[in-house]
Amino acid sequence: MPNRLSLVLPVLAMAIACTPPVNTVPAPVSPAAEVQRYDLEIPPDLEIKSVDFSASTFTDVSGGPDGTSSSVGGRAFVKVYAVHRTTGEQFLVLYEDISNRKRPVQIIRFVRGGDPARPDSAR
Repeated sequence: MPNRLSLVLPVLAMAIACTPPVNTVPAPVSPAAEVQRYDLEIPPDLEIKSVDFSASTFTDVSGGPDGTSSSVGGRAFVKVYAVHRTTGEQFLVLYEDISNRKRPVQIIRFVRGGDPARPDSAR
């Protein structure tokens, strides 16, 4: 009777290798392709001060007793620096996978720290 682990590992490795990355960097666009347009939601009380797009790629490598495989994936982000219109509070608004998601994945508010002698005083 063959070892169960020797049967499960190749199947598991194939399933992982065939799973697409969660959020990929946009594919190159041909010169004749139409312009791609996206609408992203930003909270109405925030005023945009700057916007940045960044992307990074990574390689997933998996292996087992029958060999190894690799795939290239990536993540792309739109980062928005914004200020609250009335209070002046500062925010970093992060978007991911903008072709499928119009709302931010994170909204980070910057707060002034407290007494430097007490690291937990800002809480």
